[in-house]
Amino acid sequence: MTIPEIEALMDQHFPDWRNFSQIIALGVQDITLKMPFHKRLLRAGGTISGPAMMAFADTAAYYLTLAHVGPTAASAATANLDIHFLSRPRPIDMTCVARVLRLGRRLAVSAVDIHSGDDLVAHATVTYALPPTK
Repeated sequence: MTIPEIEALMDQHFPDWRNFSQIIALGVQDITLKMPFHKRLLRAGGTISGPAMMAFADTAAYYLTLAHVGPTAASAATANLDIHFLSRPRPIDMTCVARVLRLGRRLAVSAVDIHSGDDLVAHATVTYALPPTK
């Protein structure tokens, strides 16, 4: 799928998605997203919350899975998400790059690096269970 096709699918199924993420670029094996800063993403101490970063990593892996598998992957489900928080993110827009590690018939595995400015603040691996092919 292309960026406009992914955006149209997301508009259809998740109308508020644009408030949380923006697709910046789509490569052959990767996708780049931006998560605009919102005060509601903060936790005590003025940093972006862990759950927000986990959702960001999951979202990037989902879009990447859609790009490679197509709209049939819209019903794919997160099977596993493992995240390592590496440093404290600043309260600014964040970016992430997700890349395909393995794409099989039943599972899609992605690695996601999350950045706050130039700083790598988290690394995740995300596995999606793909719907059965007919």
